[in-house]
Amino acid sequence: MNNSLTGLFIAAILPLPLHGQEKWYEKMDIGPAWMNTFGDYFQGKKRVGAIKGLSVDLGDGWRALYNTETLSLVSVSKGGLEWGGTPWSGAHGATITMANKEALLVTGSGPGWADKNGSFADTREIQGYGNMPNGRFTGHYRHGREVVLGYTINGTDVLETISRDGETVTRSFKFGARAGDLTMVAADGMDASKAVAGEGIKLAFDPKSDGRLLARIPAGDGELVTQIAFSASGKPTFAAKPDFKKLTSGGPGIWTEIITTAGKVSTAKDKPYLTDLATLPEENPWGANLRFGGFDFIDADSAALSTWNGDVWVVRGLKGDWKELKWQRIASGLFEPLGVKVVDGEIYVNGRDQITKLIDLNKDGETDYFKVFNRDVYVSENFHEFAFDLQTDKEGNFYFAKAAPVRGGGRGFDRILPHHGIVAKISPDGKKFEVVATGLRAPGGLGIGPNGEITTGENEGTWQPACKINFVKAADTPAFFGTEPSRHSLADAAFTEPLMYFPMDVDNSGGSQVWVTEGADFGLNAGEMIHLSYGQSSLYRVLPVSSNGRLQAGAVKLPVSLQSSAMRARFHEDGSLYVLGFRGWQTNAATECAFQRIRYIADVGIKIPEKLDYTDTGVKLAFPVKLDAELAEDVTSYSAQRWDYVRSEQYGSGEFSVDNPDTAARGNALTAESQKHRMRDSVKVLSAKLSGDGKTVELTIEGMKPSMGLKIGYDLEDTDGDVLKSEIHATVYGK
Repeated sequence: MNNSLTGLFIAAILPLPLHGQEKWYEKMDIGPAWMNTFGDYFQGKKRVGAIKGLSVDLGDGWRALYNTETLSLVSVSKGGLEWGGTPWSGAHGATITMANKEALLVTGSGPGWADKNGSFADTREIQGYGNMPNGRFTGHYRHGREVVLGYTINGTDVLETISRDGETVTRSFKFGARAGDLTMVAADGMDASKAVAGEGIKLAFDPKSDGRLLARIPAGDGELVTQIAFSASGKPTFAAKPDFKKLTSGGPGIWTEIITTAGKVSTAKDKPYLTDLATLPEENPWGANLRFGGFDFIDADSAALSTWNGDVWVVRGLKGDWKELKWQRIASGLFEPLGVKVVDGEIYVNGRDQITKLIDLNKDGETDYFKVFNRDVYVSENFHEFAFDLQTDKEGNFYFAKAAPVRGGGRGFDRILPHHGIVAKISPDGKKFEVVATGLRAPGGLGIGPNGEITTGENEGTWQPACKINFVKAADTPAFFGTEPSRHSLADAAFTEPLMYFPMDVDNSGGSQVWVTEGADFGLNAGEMIHLSYGQSSLYRVLPVSSNGRLQAGAVKLPVSLQSSAMRARFHEDGSLYVLGFRGWQTNAATECAFQRIRYIADVGIKIPEKLDYTDTGVKLAFPVKLDAELAEDVTSYSAQRWDYVRSEQYGSGEFSVDNPDTAARGNALTAESQKHRMRDSVKVLSAKLSGDGKTVELTIEGMKPSMGLKIGYDLEDTDGDVLKSEIHATVYGK
């Protein structure tokens, strides 16, 4: 098993069911509308039916599959699902597939609607991928378990519902004003006797194709509400025309039960940081799997959290004593949402297909309108291209990081599309999408600093020698972060080297970064960065070092105990830090998921380094307390190692001597994997000098020089006799 995002085993997600038992994902009520990449069958052959798909549950095992890029109804069928998908079955590469070998109707690939010239040609910049130039999906409404799709085609606004009565399925439409005729693919290979059109629609076979049934809607100035019905029996009858105004104004809830849990509040008195655990509503009526991967505060008392399996929940009671935390499931069916941001009380969720704005139309707490905020991002069928995090800057721009399409097993990549391995920036109104960084592989998360700094984690893999913190100032974008296949338009850009690298035992899978907010009493200074390690379930204080305009850094572990991984973190207005994480790929997380509050106890305090500097001859470490002088100036209180990595198209890197460079070994690392090569230099600490205030120690180390990895261990005491023992990992580019 490798240590990247792709080192996922089903057993690492959930215990495997016993033979013959129903699996958890077969029992989970996903909801009436489900966004994902779906496969189905066409003319007896399995295909990717919709990369950005929306499956509508029609009851009794019937499902309609809609392609929200091509705006086509791909299939309507009964037969259940063939499970796949990494968040569900754990499979790498296998999509969730509609088991529709005998579907009521299917349509072929390509656009579902003709353009203004009557052509069904796929004129997208990348054929088969992205939004259609003449149409755009705008979102969907939920009224109870009824679903209304919204989209525009050739400038016309369209609402559509799909309903079923027995083996008859009805598509009901509400068209706005139409400047010209609209032509839609109704079905491929269907007997005309099995379809009937309502007023204003004419059905006819396309003479240029083999059995393609088209529906034409004539131009008109007013609204048109009409239908098409399909039946396997050959005697279709229309369902009652829907009341679109009612269906798009908010309807009855389907997640009406509020689940109350009791938080577990730490009462320890001798630790600098206390970890409180928000007990999750794991026992819920819908069998909803809770692996929360994104969150943000709505207000001081509540937060919105998204799960990898598509839910959004709201928890209330954060401001109180945590004796009663009230959980409400407010949305479902989103596409692997791993980022949440609340702006002016409105919830935005980042999935693989789009950023969705969740709107509660009737104020019952549940989402009635899943409005598209931005869906410009390119997506392929690859299992690995996760969309991580969602943050904003001071100007209100949104940011997320997107992984590259790693092949199953972790080596190399599938076809690279323009938005693979990037940091995306979206304007506050959602209308502008731009790429501000490229060259990512598997970032895990990102951060936006107080001055617009952009950071991401990164995982060892192809072109990435080790985990690291990427960093770029807003003024220096776009930046290239090192993965050559996802370089994109930055063909001539220099590699933006990271703030620092982490050895695998310190961070084998990076998460987000968070900055200490003004006024937060957390034992760190306002504006300091904290790095989250998903793989090691740890938080690291990042110690920046600036020299000659070059920023580099070291990191020291915060004395915090977490119940699960560290993926996302945000500071609450009370100064505490909330941390969220789940167990889905390689991590040492103790539990499957945890939502935790970290409180700082100032009376205990932390005694880890608060500043790192490099000198011509070594390093300076500044502590927040006075050190015992005898130990501080004893060179045996310290240890030091340094090493380099080799960045290449190979998976990860070994560790290579800096003091005695092995040219042959480094050359071999360019053509073969080198992780087993472990050659660190043990470096002598020649002297240690304590400053006049007794808080800073200057170490002279033998042959101070640049190194991609530098480890400084220390075993000290303060003047009160408390032991200070830990290690700093750093990257040295130069003084």
